Amino acid sequence: MSNSATSHIRSSLEPSPSAVTGWYAVAVLCVALLVSYTDRLIINLVVDPIRGDLTLTDVEISLLQGAGFAVIFAIAGLPSGRLADSVNRRNLIAAGVLLWSMATVACGLALGFWSFFGARVAVGMGEAALVPAASSLIIDFFSPRRRGTALGIFSLGATFGAGGALLIGGLILGWIGAGWFKSAPLIAELAPWRQLMILVAVPGFALLPFLLSIPEPMRHSRSGLLPLSAVFQRLIADRGTVLRVCLVKGVLSVGDNGLIAWMPTLLQRFYGMTALEVGALLALSVSVSGAIASVLGGALSDWFARHWGVSTRIVLLLGCYLLTVAGATTVFFAGTGHQAALALGIWAFGSIGGYVIGHVVMQESVPSEMRATTIALSLTFIGLIGIGLGPTLVPLVAKHGFGGEEALQPAMGTVSLLAALLAFGVIWPPIRVGIVALRSREAKS
Repeated sequence: MSNSATSHIRSSLEPSPSAVTGWYAVAVLCVALLVSYTDRLIINLVVDPIRGDLTLTDVEISLLQGAGFAVIFAIAGLPSGRLADSVNRRNLIAAGVLLWSMATVACGLALGFWSFFGARVAVGMGEAALVPAASSLIIDFFSPRRRGTALGIFSLGATFGAGGALLIGGLILGWIGAGWFKSAPLIAELAPWRQLMILVAVPGFALLPFLLSIPEPMRHSRSGLLPLSAVFQRLIADRGTVLRVCLVKGVLSVGDNGLIAWMPTLLQRFYGMTALEVGALLALSVSVSGAIASVLGGALSDWFARHWGVSTRIVLLLGCYLLTVAGATTVFFAGTGHQAALALGIWAFGSIGGYVIGHVVMQESVPSEMRATTIALSLTFIGLIGIGLGPTLVPLVAKHGFGGEEALQPAMGTVSLLAALLAFGVIWPPIRVGIVALRSREAKS
């Protein structure tokens, strides 16, 4: 009897995880993703205090926001994905959470650019383990009819993390200013932005017992790691659909990170808002639109799969990326802080919906023994292209394209619009194939 047949028989005989266990895992992993985004993005709320305290330029700040995190996030992503395809995924995630939480504390203790840069590198290394391993876990907990919804709910962590980091940070800064932590040991004498960095690291440590309580589900395939040559062949199959989805995530992430990195500074520096006002407004803008996009995108993609086949999921990316074009265009014409936040909300709806749907498309297009590796590859593109370039391109475009650092808003609109248009061009060939499949199914029904 062949190994594949034996594996199939064993899989059919061994119990599947219960639905309760699967949804518990999704909930805990969603919180872990929220914490990771909070620790990653909290720096965006205190750009000017860090800039003044450490005597940094906008470009140096952008490197801390982007490249300092992104380079190691990208480099560590693929090894983390390969590890997640072969070792206990829960333990790998827990180790990553511990590392990035300790590194976030180190950010709060940084004495200059290079010590801050090194701490951001460690944050990226820890966070690189989360999404590949968590996505692989969730796929093994659920059937194809529920995977889109489960991954969509997991992605809420990124949605609420992106907006919540600013709201939580604004609240904590308000509490610090009110003297809530003036008697706290070790941090009472630190600058407010340093206290903020240390305090937002605490939830990561508290999350560890919950992560370790998640059982490791049986993998759907036991053939072991695929050789890299086989992984590459799968990536370029079907007109390069998987590789294109990976690449488009990175391209669109240029706009994601350019907007989220500089929108708080734009609202404070040019529209006169306080940190708390900015946090509340952007949390509402990003979290509400992103939450709807995450759940609706996953559920709608499951509905498409049930009615017209798995191959038609990708058609939904057409609408998602058109929304990002609309959001980027709106950035140019925003005349108030609230209008700028609305533009970010439109962008977030399209981008996050596309992220969730693309996530499911990738996972269903590859064998289970390379799922985490595939997600890690997409994160490598996000890290190197999106996080690495997005925050830094904005001040560079402002300075060299619009005459100075005061031109943040048109620079943000330019960077995000070009990213959206390029992403649309990259993903169009597989979308066109999906449209053909959808029409064929409709004609037969």
